[in-house]
Amino acid sequence: MRNTNTRPNRSHSQPGRLDRSNNLNVYYCLCGEFALVCDRTLASLPLRPLDNSRVLRCLDSPPYSTTGAPQKVRKARAFKVSASQGEAKLIKRPDGTVEKQYPFNCSRCKLQLGYEHTPPPLKSGGRFTFVLRGALTDRQGVPPLDTFLEDLLASHNDDNDEHTTEKPEYLL
Repeated sequence: MRNTNTRPNRSHSQPGRLDRSNNLNVYYCLCGEFALVCDRTLASLPLRPLDNSRVLRCLDSPPYSTTGAPQKVRKARAFKVSASQGEAKLIKRPDGTVEKQYPFNCSRCKLQLGYEHTPPPLKSGGRFTFVLRGALTDRQGVPPLDTFLEDLLASHNDDNDEHTTEKPEYLL
């Protein structure tokens, strides 16, 4: 017997309405390979002051600070990284501190896309995942505006030797 119910199958959202809370943002390596899907845009994520990388929170923050005072709980981001793990690096910062990073690289071209502070696999218990500035784009084949920002700033600094930026030293 044939089904006479010809109503179209509709999703739970109203036609013409866009539910921004359920949108996922897709990002690609500069070579065009899929690399990240996230519940927020990269531009809306906080910046890490040390290297201007974007910070993806892997775990909810605790409801109480280290002093015991209540604090606002910051929710973990929903995201998935598609990348290969690189070898651990020790980085000596200009202020003399040393940081161990576990980088992740594009599966196709091996460009470093970001890093974590915990050993592989990705999202294996660390609080944050960091995405390097200019490493990902939301449109395949179109680099983001900040990809070559460092080179632009360096050429500007060569013209005006007043401002120089110190780069970290890689120990491994």
